[in-house]
Amino acid sequence: MDKKRISAVVLAGGNSTRMGQNKALLELGSKTIIERVVEILKTTFEEIIIVTNTPKVYSMLKDVRFVPDCFESREKKSIIGLYTGIFEAENNYAFVVACDMPFLNTDLINYMIDNIGDEDILVPYINGYYQPLHAIYNKSCLRSIRTLIDSKNYKIIDLFDYFDNLKVKKINDEILDRLNITDSCFLNMNTYQEYINIKQYIGFL
Repeated sequence: MDKKRISAVVLAGGNSTRMGQNKALLELGSKTIIERVVEILKTTFEEIIIVTNTPKVYSMLKDVRFVPDCFESREKKSIIGLYTGIFEAENNYAFVVACDMPFLNTDLINYMIDNIGDEDILVPYINGYYQPLHAIYNKSCLRSIRTLIDSKNYKIIDLFDYFDNLKVKKINDEILDRLNITDSCFLNMNTYQEYINIKQYIGFL
């Protein structure tokens, strides 16, 4: 799969309710978390889309494209950003991540790109859990995602098991072991304590 045919999408539209502040703008060292995410993605992708209704707060990000949510909703749900990012992508495939994942691993990303075939979704399934915000989606998923949104079902993971029309390929623990990659690449943060723990983990305190 030609990397130029895959866009990268960063979801930055959540309320960060449990964090109490915009977690994308928290700092790790001299950079914000979202800057670190985008910096990693730029090593692989030509098109990077940031899904947010408040692009001005991310003015430090350069050479990215900002798009607002396709749907107006009081529910700030990741699935709405997922739909928006895939819909807005110039390419048929989009690698979608959350804005608070500072340990993205380029080896794993490149492995996923190299191993996407005719699947609608390529998603890590690690330790018994899907990683829906570290996955590659084809535009063929849009109808099914819209079905979930219209039915007020905001669980992205329901895409993987409940739509027979979608072909889903899993990246399992064995592949991570073979690539010598730990599951820290999926680590994100929802509370301030988790942010502190991550700072301690990487030695920024």
